[in-house]
Amino acid sequence: MAENDGLTAEQMAAKAAEEAAKKADSDLVEKLVKERLEENLKPIKDKLDKAFEARDAALKKAAEYEQEKKEAEIAKLKEDGKHKEAYEAQLAQERAAREAVEKRNVELTRDIEVRNALSSLDFRNDKAIDMAYLEIVKDLVRDGNGIWVHRSGVTIKDYVKTFVANEDNSFLFKIKPNSGGGGSGPKKESDISSNEGKSLYKMTQDEVLKLASEGKLPRQNR
Repeated sequence: MAENDGLTAEQMAAKAAEEAAKKADSDLVEKLVKERLEENLKPIKDKLDKAFEARDAALKKAAEYEQEKKEAEIAKLKEDGKHKEAYEAQLAQERAAREAVEKRNVELTRDIEVRNALSSLDFRNDKAIDMAYLEIVKDLVRDGNGIWVHRSGVTIKDYVKTFVANEDNSFLFKIKPNSGGGGSGPKKESDISSNEGKSLYKMTQDEVLKLASEGKLPRQNR
């Protein structure tokens, strides 16, 4: 190549060795950073696992208790000859169970949409995906048409983009090599400025969500 013109074989070999050493150093640094992040995330993962287990156990226990309590009340009404009240209580119980199923079905549509929006992103691991999911769904509501959106009114897809662009969430994603090019995951501040040159990091959340609703986020139309 032109850049090697005039170099001796020894010089070329030394240059190749130097470049190989630089790459090895870069790979080592990336590995160490990854290991450190994994180490820092471990306590969070453990706490999340324990929290989910405790929550699920408590919810199951509460549901079983409520079911037994309602059945006992209905049985007592029948024993007392209050068949009308027992029938109405049983209807109310069945209605509550049906509404719970319907509510869960609605939530499943939300979950599927959020998971689909997250599926193309390069997360560090499954726990990172779960953390992102929990952070996102807590701010979602249903609009007048029954569609799940962010409480500001922007779509789930656009809100996920603002979530990814937030530097505070960068630890959830795999480290990107500094070789240029785009890709999913958090962007550098210089890559996510608005058309006016104002960094997203310097905007309020409302300003960022407004850009998202207008389709003006960086790479939004990719």
